[in-house]
Amino acid sequence: MLKKVFILILIWISVFKVSAQINVYQDIFRGGVTGDAFNPWNSPFGGNFDIHIESNSTIRKAYLFVTVYFEPDEQILYFNNSPLILSEINSLNNQYSLINGSTVFRMRTLIVDVTHLMNPIQTTYTVSALNQPTTLAEGIYCEYYLYVAYENSTLQEICTHVIVNNIQPDASMLYGFNNLNPMNTSQNIGLAVHTNSICDTIQDGSYVKINAQSIGVIGGDEENTLISCSGVAGTFYYQNGILTGLGNDVGNSTMSGTDAIANIESYISSTTSFDLEFEYQSNLGPKTNPINQLFLTYTTPCQPFDVTVPNDTTVCYGSQVQLNATGGSSTGSLPAYEWSPATGLSCTTCPNPIFTADSSIFYTVRIRNNDSCSVVRPVKINVRPLPTVSSLTSQLATCGAADGSLTAVGIAMQDLFVVSANGDTLSATSQNQQSATISNLGAGNYTVFYTDQNGCVSLDTVVTINSVNNTVASFSVSPQSGGAPLTVHVSNTSQNATNFDWMTSTGLSQQGIFPPAYVFDTSGTYEIMLVAWQNDPACADTATVTVVVFDSLIVQIPNVFSPNSDGINDFFSITVNQPVKAKLQIVNRWGNDVFSFDGVVNVGVNDLWNGADVTSGVYFYVLTIDSVTVDLFPPPVSPSEGGVGSHSLKKEGFLTVIE
Repeated sequence: MLKKVFILILIWISVFKVSAQINVYQDIFRGGVTGDAFNPWNSPFGGNFDIHIESNSTIRKAYLFVTVYFEPDEQILYFNNSPLILSEINSLNNQYSLINGSTVFRMRTLIVDVTHLMNPIQTTYTVSALNQPTTLAEGIYCEYYLYVAYENSTLQEICTHVIVNNIQPDASMLYGFNNLNPMNTSQNIGLAVHTNSICDTIQDGSYVKINAQSIGVIGGDEENTLISCSGVAGTFYYQNGILTGLGNDVGNSTMSGTDAIANIESYISSTTSFDLEFEYQSNLGPKTNPINQLFLTYTTPCQPFDVTVPNDTTVCYGSQVQLNATGGSSTGSLPAYEWSPATGLSCTTCPNPIFTADSSIFYTVRIRNNDSCSVVRPVKINVRPLPTVSSLTSQLATCGAADGSLTAVGIAMQDLFVVSANGDTLSATSQNQQSATISNLGAGNYTVFYTDQNGCVSLDTVVTINSVNNTVASFSVSPQSGGAPLTVHVSNTSQNATNFDWMTSTGLSQQGIFPPAYVFDTSGTYEIMLVAWQNDPACADTATVTVVVFDSLIVQIPNVFSPNSDGINDFFSITVNQPVKAKLQIVNRWGNDVFSFDGVVNVGVNDLWNGADVTSGVYFYVLTIDSVTVDLFPPPVSPSEGGVGSHSLKKEGFLTVIE
């Protein structure tokens, strides 16, 4: 049970204007109105509304009013076993508070059109909810009131007003009813009040006054509630100029305890206005007794007239929507149409203002057929936020292939995830209310946006899918150098490639396989190039290998020389046709070294040994020439001794020295 305590500060003391309450529904028709309340507070519940509908009537309009505390999650309410989704974001643009100690409970009003769920021959309606939050901090829906207007051609014309509170509760609250359709004071003018948290009539009640005249004190526990200290609710029906109470309410000129309806015609001095005041009962300090709704019904000389207004509309943030009302006419200084509030509207006194979406808002439009008679209709514009996702990730695409992807995480099942590029559009919806993936995307920039189940489209986001090139061009050449003519063999070792272009600096250009035995005829430095790719030539990789071809090496080695200084054949000389690195070792018949050389020999005759300190005889030499391909003269070199294709030449022989 919610208990109120004294507040030792003065909260709001002011004179309240008509703008402090919201006239959500005002109508003129032949028929009657009825209403009943049910307050389950914050418990799982089931209960009934018991109303009166005259036989042979049709339902003109039915509203279910719900008080919203804080910001509860969406909840399913079952009205006659039909599910209704309650959402605090659809609350009216009103706000007031219930103060309990140091806690301020923010309250608003939710109005649900249940006309389509009403049956004119049914007077009992069930309402239930299974998942009410257990604490106020979570936010709750409670204090339900069912209001029904029914048409019947056998009944008198009536005028009915439904007023939603927009006044902060205080020890004294004043509601000014002005510019009403003319009231017939010769018949009942019925007033019903729906409140909350008015605990008793001992010290927690509220005095009710019409034009400063007291009509009683209200407070206590209603019979149709699940808690104590619930506050009171006027349950009634009105037709043919007579107010009749339902339940514990009595259709007389006073209010008392849980009787929260009254005939107020005897207190009325003007047929178009009066003041309604609530004054807190105790003089021990200010406390708060909130008022939820006020219902005023009477007969009037105003005649019914036909009007139309827009249905409740859902639009997307940033959108515009054309509103349109019909049936009004101006016969004097007052406009035929009045939209309230002015927020978001291009005009307030035209029949067709343009609404520019910013946030959800509740409008009323007053439509006049003359300066004295008007009706009021509610119009709710729900503004849906632009859809977003918690994250957007991309998967790399293989260069030249369409195997990349984009994944949106945090996307609702009904939402559409869309990407577009180059005029093509692809889309996907979530299957698990968690993520959606669009596959088969190549590298590039994509415009991404989301469309929700209401048709709202997010802002565009440009996302880049990068590519990865897995192709590696590579090959080996054997041999990579040698004397001309040089025959080479190529081995293709490329990875992730299916297409190959071969080129050489000799002018070869070939696709597929390199020639199995390619010959370089002349000396020089040559390049073999491989261009390899898998999907697209633009994603190719390139590899090159350099081949060095030498002229054939000719080496002349003497087998006799005469170091006698006669100027003829005085040196052991080696003649070569290109520079080479050489090692020479000469030994005598006993294997003793007599001469050695290790170095570079140049083109032409190279005098290596002058035969000093040796006597005539036969010597043995070993000559090694490294890392070249050679021809050896004289004598012709056998393959075992080296020659064309060799990389290291070793020659052994006998040398005769003649003094």
